Amino acid sequence: MRRAERRPPVRRSTVEHRTAVAHAALRRAAGAVVALTAGALVVGVLTPTTAVAAPDVRTLTAAQLYGAGPYRSDTSEAARAATALAATDPAGAAAARTIAQYPVATWLGDWTTGTTLTRTIDAALAGAAKDGTTPVFVTYAIPHRDCGGYSAGGFDETTYAAWVDQIASRLAGHRAAVIVEPDSLAMLSNSACDATLGQQRSRILSREVDAFAAAGVAAYLDAGNSNWVPPAVMAARLDAAGVRKARGFFTNVANYYPTDREQTYAERVSAATGGSHYVIDTSRNGQGWRGTWCNGPGAGLGTTPRVVADGSHLDALLWVKTPGASDGTCGGGPAAGKWWSAFAQALVANARLGTPAPAPKASATPSAKVTAAPKPTATPTPKPAVTPKPTATPRPAAPGVRPTVHRDQAVSASARRLTVRGWAFDRDDLRRAVSVRVLVDGRTVTTVAAAGSRPDVDRAYGVGATHGFHTTVSAASGKRKVCLTAVGIGAGGDTSTGCVVVTVR
Repeated sequence: MRRAERRPPVRRSTVEHRTAVAHAALRRAAGAVVALTAGALVVGVLTPTTAVAAPDVRTLTAAQLYGAGPYRSDTSEAARAATALAATDPAGAAAARTIAQYPVATWLGDWTTGTTLTRTIDAALAGAAKDGTTPVFVTYAIPHRDCGGYSAGGFDETTYAAWVDQIASRLAGHRAAVIVEPDSLAMLSNSACDATLGQQRSRILSREVDAFAAAGVAAYLDAGNSNWVPPAVMAARLDAAGVRKARGFFTNVANYYPTDREQTYAERVSAATGGSHYVIDTSRNGQGWRGTWCNGPGAGLGTTPRVVADGSHLDALLWVKTPGASDGTCGGGPAAGKWWSAFAQALVANARLGTPAPAPKASATPSAKVTAAPKPTATPTPKPAVTPKPTATPRPAAPGVRPTVHRDQAVSASARRLTVRGWAFDRDDLRRAVSVRVLVDGRTVTTVAAAGSRPDVDRAYGVGATHGFHTTVSAASGKRKVCLTAVGIGAGGDTSTGCVVVTVR
């Protein structure tokens, strides 16, 4: 494949420094688990009070892992940009403020070491503890990072091992998730990477997985994206890097591919790696693939970060890439990781944020006192025992993912007749047939229900065998542009397969 269709570099600038708060007791309880060996190196162990078993990160539910959702920092890169641009670039400041409303991962790299690393981690943990959310971190300092590309850099192997152990020791005993080294496995397919790099990466990443698993921290390994490495090849690399001891893997970091396409790819990788969980980066995929991985023109913010419970192995949609940070000096952008106001403004203008993320369930008693009123009013929320007519069990909130649809064939087998075949399903409700619109030269000519027998789809995705469609329509002779759109059952929106030109007889 061409590199331009695969991978964005993802260098990041330093994240916020806030005053650390006291979570030391909980960390000390789990601190003993982070004494790990890298060659001859044994790195610092916190003094434990008692031995506490780390949770099995593979068996937690997404709700248990993420609590009230991903953590949002008040001092994120976007928030700082909004302040910096307020006087000189009002439009840029407004775009940055919009981005700053949402949770974005905290990047840790070779620019974040020593006490700076400790303060950065502790600030995020403290902020998340206040509102019951989960901080998402990214490690990005692996040796030979980016194989000499825009984001080249990283530590040597010994320094990297010590750095990872410092991160694990700070996170031990806390609820946290770590996106481990974007591009580290998928980029092994790139000719710029040394042929022997694969063995080193497997060794380094496997050790990192062990460190985070021992600390009870959910780690996700790199699985590239749906247009880079075949699922079977990606699964083999993930297995070599220890994915079955991690929470799972991530896809689409800093890229633009649609969520439904990424989920289809990720489910195949999950099935080949023992049911590994995964997360998808939706920070810039609101407008889909933009023809290049580097500062894609016309890109828009994607579905806002949220926990997903759709019956698949998808844990969450996250903003891993910092929206507004440049991919590198391409398309007129600044250096990788630098804030680019014009690009941030375009992302906001082209945003498709999906349905609002469901509000977390309140754990506290509602502030209104229902006992003070003789009759319930419309304003206070009544206690369940007072509710006169309990409603039926509600469906879970729509996860904001669109239907999955695939076009197998679009052909003309006879004069002025056009036949299309394919399959579609929507995880919002797998029992209902997805409606698929068939458009010819921009005009809807029919709508067909995806309810036909497709046992192959069930074998691949575990969604049931009745998701196929097959229809024949009339069409004028000549070259015709044929497009298919799967209509979403939930609130995640519709999905297009794109268009194909068919010569109708």
